[in-house]
Amino acid sequence: MKIRFLSAICFSFLLSASLYAQEPLSSDLTQQIEKIAAQIKDNPDAAEDGFNELLKGKNKKNASLLAAIGKAYLDNGKTDIAKEYAEDARKADSKNGASYVLNGDIALSVKDVGTACGYYEQAILFDENCFEAYYKYANAYIGVNPQLSVNMLLKLKEKHPDELRVDRELANAYYQMGSYSKAKQVFDEYMKKGQPDVQDYSRYSMLLYLNKDYAQSLEMVNKGLSMEADNHLLKRLKMYDLYETKAYAEGIQASDVFFADPSNPDYVYMDYLYRARLYAANNEIDKAMVEFDKAMKADDANVHPEIAKEASEAMQKVQNYPEAIRLYKQYLDEMKDKAEVTDLFMFGRLYYMAAGALSAAAADTTQAEVPVVAAVDTIQMKAYLIEADTIFAQVAERVPDNYLGNFWRARTNAMLDPETTQGLAKPYYEKALAVLEQNPKASKNILIECESYLGYYYFVKEEYEQSKVYWEKILAIDPENATAKQALEGLQP
Repeated sequence: MKIRFLSAICFSFLLSASLYAQEPLSSDLTQQIEKIAAQIKDNPDAAEDGFNELLKGKNKKNASLLAAIGKAYLDNGKTDIAKEYAEDARKADSKNGASYVLNGDIALSVKDVGTACGYYEQAILFDENCFEAYYKYANAYIGVNPQLSVNMLLKLKEKHPDELRVDRELANAYYQMGSYSKAKQVFDEYMKKGQPDVQDYSRYSMLLYLNKDYAQSLEMVNKGLSMEADNHLLKRLKMYDLYETKAYAEGIQASDVFFADPSNPDYVYMDYLYRARLYAANNEIDKAMVEFDKAMKADDANVHPEIAKEASEAMQKVQNYPEAIRLYKQYLDEMKDKAEVTDLFMFGRLYYMAAGALSAAAADTTQAEVPVVAAVDTIQMKAYLIEADTIFAQVAERVPDNYLGNFWRARTNAMLDPETTQGLAKPYYEKALAVLEQNPKASKNILIECESYLGYYYFVKEEYEQSKVYWEKILAIDPENATAKQALEGLQP
């Protein structure tokens, strides 16, 4: 989800027709076309006269000039006139790619991608050096079938290995396919051979970020910012990269620079989320929660459950369990049927931890406060534990071959029955142990916890022979276990 969103806000390889031309017109002709084109909308007659003047004499059958004039009309919404010039250009020189490129542009203007690319292919057929046709074909298919874009650009690269710009556009095509490592590879080539500008540094640093090469991304960001200090995308990426490289204090400073204009409409939810992460990592939880809230509200069109989850984790960090539970429940509600059993398990652990925090607080309370505070804490602690038990029961039901659900039910019920007088945890430790003993790689500590409880349970019940069974199992795992040794010594006749 994050990557798809970033593709929309941070990384766009848009091709510009003005960058490429098969046989560039002279700068004088180009300037004259631009000057006359400026009159098309407000004074079409004057524009027509001006173009007719340009087409006199030797220029009458200049296919490239005819196509350029047609493009000027197309850019001003005069499609019918553009078609006439495209046909005139084809008649003037049927093997000149310019007329086919113009026809392709006309088709693309009405979103007929297939027809447009057919014309671009014709341009290449007649002139394999018509770079513009390769690039426009690739651009037309980039959002429809990026593999076709890649194929065309690779063809151009094979025919013209010295054409540096192709690597920039190949990077875009690979990016659109989700092949970020390939996109980075070809952009690496361009950055080494070409003369990168600010836009190139922006694109390259984004590719590095997406490849999780945050340190190099940050290096490229800083180079880009040295050329254009107020570049919005680069300032954004600097904040992101500093978080990912764990430079939290510096990242907060970068976020202050990025958010210097609170009315900027280009702030997106990921910006607030990263600022929240920076504050949380820097133990400024109150500030982090403000930014988490902004992130949740910043994208009206989509729900981002991960924000509530991260906010919950921040609240756990300061042991604000009621708020952590509320936010985690929000996360689960937003996930709906996409929530996994691990999400459910973590929710149960939150309730268990909340109960544990109250238990620890009650233990630290002075005797003078016990009558007032401890009673309230005990009621709330029990409520947390009951909720935890309910959730862990669901986990056990959904993954019966996994020990975790029953193991955490056991721990929860042990807290509900701290003196082991009722043996509430017994059936769950037994179920967990049954699963664990089938796994030769099971954790020794977890096995010992299960067996210690059961050994103690049978000791309390004065079923000493059964108690010995479990203490001996512990010694088989850990021959130096002091608790098991002491228990067995106490059970000797």
